[in-house]
Amino acid sequence: MIDLRARKKLGDFQLDCELKDGGVICLTGKNGSGKSSLLNIIAGIYRPDEGYVKVNSEDVTNLPQEKKGVVLVTPDSCIPHFEVDKHLLWGAKLKKEVVSNDLLSEVKRSLGINYSGKVSELSTGMKERVSLATALLSSPRAILADETFGNIDNRVEFILRYKDLATRLSIDVIFATQHLENSECADHHYDMDNGHATKKF
Repeated sequence: MIDLRARKKLGDFQLDCELKDGGVICLTGKNGSGKSSLLNIIAGIYRPDEGYVKVNSEDVTNLPQEKKGVVLVTPDSCIPHFEVDKHLLWGAKLKKEVVSNDLLSEVKRSLGINYSGKVSELSTGMKERVSLATALLSSPRAILADETFGNIDNRVEFILRYKDLATRLSIDVIFATQHLENSECADHHYDMDNGHATKKF
């Protein structure tokens, strides 16, 4: 469950948002509407001027980024010189957690990751698949995906498979997109405009 009430002034832009939901949450809105700013607040990259961020009822507003239990994934999140399997296990390794071979194989199969070379040699869409799978296998409390589904083939099918895996692993997901139709894959949908989030369902 993500529960937040946050205000943040960023230059001439004012973010003023409330959100309280769990599961898979879709944020839609045009460029500059505040989607990335909101995710950066949750991730701890920005600290709100006023308000709070709670994850699973714990107030994480003032915790260091590495203590929040939240992972932010962007299209640039991958580590290019890593081999794919090393990349997939990297987040778990940092947390000193062991990922079973069965889970690794299932995530790769479900998310269409069928390449074993260096990440730098992958297509943009496959890099996004690897970054999103890496976040999943690190077992955070929440994953924030900032426009990270955009270059993936069969995007709707991929989001639904990702949703299934995240739900089974008890991980909340918030993903930002400009593709309104992707909101149909989510449990909840918030539309952002001029720094405000309006709940659609």
